Amino acid sequence: MNLPQDNPHIPEYSPNPSFQHYPPYYPAPRKRKWVAGVLSFIVPGTGHFYLGLMQRGLFIMMLLILDIFIITSFASRSDTSVPMVTLFALFIPVIYFYNLFDALQTTDNVNRRNELGEFAAELYNNEDPLQKLIKGTNLGVILIAAGVLFFLLSNKPRWFTGLFDLMGSYIGSVILVLAGLAMYVLDSRKNK
Repeated sequence: MNLPQDNPHIPEYSPNPSFQHYPPYYPAPRKRKWVAGVLSFIVPGTGHFYLGLMQRGLFIMMLLILDIFIITSFASRSDTSVPMVTLFALFIPVIYFYNLFDALQTTDNVNRRNELGEFAAELYNNEDPLQKLIKGTNLGVILIAAGVLFFLLSNKPRWFTGLFDLMGSYIGSVILVLAGLAMYVLDSRKNK
């Protein structure tokens, strides 16, 4: 068969190609725990990037940046509430170690999901609470709350500073109590 060749860069067809034949599917390479751990240790969130979990890695980075922003905004005020700065400063190691241990634990799930393919997709999506939080309208609510917090901290309205002057040391405990109640309600709904 003699076909005209339009482009001189296209090689001619040969029934016996010079390259090796490969199977149509190669399994994804296994992710290594130590690489995910080292990356998470150096920069929080990058271990999740290595595992292919971009949303989770960005979420952890945003949490850490938001926490540092809140600490610096509280510490730069002349009437600093020391308990609030201490509370948000204690969130840094919590976020950091959650990031580190989550990257190590998630490595096994990612490897298992890569081995089993679509069979494991439903199994692991149901047990991941952070993915449930990020998906759907929850992420929108979190971003709106973060935006309102940024706005209030940057503009510092009189009522907001008055609230912190009056109840500065109680706000952290109220936040923790409300978070505990929310976790209790969500857990009781799940068990029904």
